[in-house]
Amino acid sequence: MRFTPLSIFSLACWSFLHSGGAAKEETGPTGALQIDLVFPRNETYSPSPIMPIVFSFRNTELLPFLRPTISYEVWNYDNFSADAARGDIEVPSVNETTVNPHIEFKWHLHHFNTEGTWKASFHIRWIHCYVSPADQGRGELDMLDVNETDIGVIFTTKGTSKEIDLVEATSKNCSSPVGTTIKVTDSMRTPFSSSAYDQDVCPVVASPPIEADSCDVTLDATVASSIDAAMTSWVCNEFWETARPQEVNCSSQKEEESTALRSVAGGVTYLAFILGVLVLI
Repeated sequence: MRFTPLSIFSLACWSFLHSGGAAKEETGPTGALQIDLVFPRNETYSPSPIMPIVFSFRNTELLPFLRPTISYEVWNYDNFSADAARGDIEVPSVNETTVNPHIEFKWHLHHFNTEGTWKASFHIRWIHCYVSPADQGRGELDMLDVNETDIGVIFTTKGTSKEIDLVEATSKNCSSPVGTTIKVTDSMRTPFSSSAYDQDVCPVVASPPIEADSCDVTLDATVASSIDAAMTSWVCNEFWETARPQEVNCSSQKEEESTALRSVAGGVTYLAFILGVLVLI
């Protein structure tokens, strides 16, 4: 695991620190944000016309402060020169009604509808603040940075092509959990206002983050059905019949879409589930 602070801002609140006018102390939430790769795991699956990438976020009250994002690439392990499947999961939108843990996903068409071995690399970034010690005659500096950690998994597709059964695929614990836990130990006043970070307080985190040690989030039939319906809806609405994978059944898509998409808050394209659809082992 690599832990690389990527400084995006290094602004010293010099005038504030030395003006003698201290703002009222504000505090933010503390605790541990757990980010887990729910699917795929380090296992073997049937080739699939549509392959989802599923993450869970636990302790969602920390999301507006840490503002985590995930970018990823999935490569053909036997041919790294081939095009990779790429994607981004932006900061999850949550509120007081959000189920904890919260789930986000994206999906990919065609890449995984064949036998092969695949390497998925995920880059998780989050915002944090810290105090840079006094140095060379200057005082302490309040800093706002972005940290990054990289995680990954290798999985295999083998056998006859069919759609993924997410209930079965996530129903048991796994030998190689993939994820990270970011521990927020304190908070401090945000050094400056910015379009990149609009919170008044900023999290102070422990370093480095903690690697996942269990696969304790599973998907029940309700959430799996909603994911399947959303993926099917996309294929059936965005592609002509001649361009659709033959394994995708669009005959009852309209009825399934109507049921599934009513479960989505605010019409979010990549479902941000607010239902009680996660089961913890």
